[in-house]
Amino acid sequence: MKKITICDKEFDIDCNALTNLQFRKKFNRGIFEDFSIIDNFLNLQVLVTADLKKKNPEITELEITREISRTMLNYIDEYIEAITRVTYICCYTANSQIGEYEDFLKTIKRINTNDKWIVEVTELAVNCFCGQEGI
Repeated sequence: MKKITICDKEFDIDCNALTNLQFRKKFNRGIFEDFSIIDNFLNLQVLVTADLKKKNPEITELEITREISRTMLNYIDEYIEAITRVTYICCYTANSQIGEYEDFLKTIKRINTNDKWIVEVTELAVNCFCGQEGI
């Protein structure tokens, strides 16, 4: 079991063989569908950044951030849904008394795509099922 902090609130997270079944029961979909969404989103960010730097080596970090934000807008809803579902199920695995998914979402006041907890949850879940470091 591990602890993560989301918006100054601490949560226990865990992942085991039952997590996959719980995910399917709660969300009527496979957890690997969400792993794929998360992976595609992160890879697209990397590709866009590399392309921007290649086209304009003098581009500032602020300009890169703005352009990535514009480009990723079409994918952000799906990404946030995927990452919050995976996070919820890892919290639920650690503590089944956490409540329903919608109640969990109410505790998250903001989500930044580069929040530390996103990486922590993703690594835990992927390591549980794939035995890899990161996705």
